[in-house]
Formats: sequence, structure tokens, C-alpha cells
Amino acid sequence: MRRNLYRCLVRLHPAPFRARFEDEMLWIFDEAEGTFGATSIVGDACGSLIRQWLMNRDVWRWLAATVGGIVLLAVAFGSFLPWDRPVGH
Repeated sequence: MRRNLYRCLVRLHPAPFRARFEDEMLWIFDEAEGTFGATSIVGDACGSLIRQWLMNRDVWRWLAATVGGIVLLAVAFGSFLPWDRPVGH
């Protein structure tokens, strides 16, 4: 059961990272499960998952494009927002 959870966490990593490290990560998990437990390894995989996606350029490009689009929409349609209208009009 824990190995299936760990395998899912490994598969959620970006493809280039997964291609390079998947077999090694699963091997380390198998070794750790028999000695000191797999809980710390699962926690490490969660941390690794977050780090790998934050380091992924495509994620940052998508985030920058989204924020830029929202800013442009706010500027373009700013006069329609209720808090931009003068008070009393």
C-alpha cells in the first residue's frame, strides 16, 4: 500500500526528473521500508515533488502569463469596477 502511494508521488514529478531518478527512488524506498520505515521517504518525496515543480520553467511561464493577463484585464476593464467609480455618482 505504501509503495503504491510512493509510486504515485514519484509519477507526479516532472517527466525529465522522473526519467532520470524513478528507478533509483523506488529502489531506495524498497531498501528503506525494510530497515527504518518508509514514512520519512514518503515525506521526502512530497518535498521533492514541490521543489521539482517550483523549479520547472514552464510552471513559472504559465504563472507569469496568468498574472499578466489578469493585470491587463484589470487595466482594460478597470473603469467598470465598482470601487473605481467616484463616490456619490
